[in-house]
Amino acid sequence: MNNSTEQINFPEKKENSAFQDMKGWHIAIRTTKYEELINWYLENLDFRIVKEFTSGEMKLALIAPPTDNSFLIEVLGVNENNDSERVDVKTGYHHLCFNVDDLDKTIVALKERNIVIDRSFDAPAIGKKVAFISDPFGNIIEFAAIAK
Repeated sequence: MNNSTEQINFPEKKENSAFQDMKGWHIAIRTTKYEELINWYLENLDFRIVKEFTSGEMKLALIAPPTDNSFLIEVLGVNENNDSERVDVKTGYHHLCFNVDDLDKTIVALKERNIVIDRSFDAPAIGKKVAFISDPFGNIIEFAAIAK
C-alpha cells in the first residue's frame, strides 16, 4: 500500500447499473441524548436544523452542514427504556441512506440479486417511501424515493 498523497482517481461510471440513480442522502445516528447531540453539531460545526418530527415515541431531526443541502444527518432520538424498541438499545451509527428515482424499480433489482427487503413503508413526514436492507455484516442500508 502506497502512503503518498495522491489525487483520487475514480474508475469509469457504471452507467448501465440497475442502481445508477443512487445518490447519498443521509446517515442516521441513534442517540438517547437527542438535544445534546443536535446542539453539538449546531454549536461546533454550524449545522442547521432542516426538520424535526416524531414517529411513535421516537424524536427525529434532519440536520445539514452549513452550506450543503445535498447531505443530511438524521438524528434518531430513542428512549433507553422504550419497550417498542429492541431490548438492547444501540446508539451510534444506525444506517446509511441513498436517494433513488424509483423505489419500486430498486426493490425489483435488489430482489433479482437475492437481497432481502427487511422492511418498506411510506414516510409521510418527509414525503418519501423507503425500504431497508442489511448487508452481510449487519449494516443497515436505506433507499428512499419521493412518494408518488
